[in-house]
Amino acid sequence: MNITSLGSSRLSTKDFVYFEVKKQIIEGVLKASQPINQESLASELEMSRTPIREALQRLENEELIIRQPNGRLKVSPISIQEVQEIFNVRSLLEGLVTREATIKATENDIQKLQFFTNLIIEAAANDKREDIVEYGGKFHSCLYQVSGNNTAIKILGQMNDHISRYRRLGPIESEVRGKKAAQEHKELFEMISKKDYEKAELLMKKHIENSLAAAIESIEKHLKEAVVIKPNKILKNKL
Repeated sequence: MNITSLGSSRLSTKDFVYFEVKKQIIEGVLKASQPINQESLASELEMSRTPIREALQRLENEELIIRQPNGRLKVSPISIQEVQEIFNVRSLLEGLVTREATIKATENDIQKLQFFTNLIIEAAANDKREDIVEYGGKFHSCLYQVSGNNTAIKILGQMNDHISRYRRLGPIESEVRGKKAAQEHKELFEMISKKDYEKAELLMKKHIENSLAAAIESIEKHLKEAVVIKPNKILKNKL
């Protein structure tokens, strides 16, 4: 295995495993409750178990992986209770961030938000769901930066991986939700560009409320269709 060929000569083996497994959990390549076999992973990656164990311990600390009573690891399950708790907190913080960003936004900031809004709308029109999620995330990140609310940004950053895991469920699984999310970003941008911070805050909270509803719908569907997930090979094609 040649880690340097993956983008950085300074990327350690354990960091590579950590970032790659986390990415696959967030993107749903590794399914909720899917077993993680350290021995198989070590064999597939052709590396010792030490860096893998360290990377998985880090993911366990972040609650993206959980340890079962028998000591075996699996991807953390998704639940309606968890997504409700996360998105309720997210709604309050992002509403505040949006209000402050709307007040502080410069013409240059407005242009950046317009750029991301256009990309979201274009992605939705072409049913490019991954792009909707990606550009939507950049739209929100831009608002974080413009707001300058370091405390809110720090808390949202700590929640980010879990937010990302859930916020993908609606747009990725539903073309209708993807188009609706694009329309919501368009309306939100219009209020920000008009400096209507009260309306912008309300629209952001509504947008997150709609994202929550879509995520819950997806979770309920998964629970109804739940089957035993067999361990599969992961990451090998990345190397």
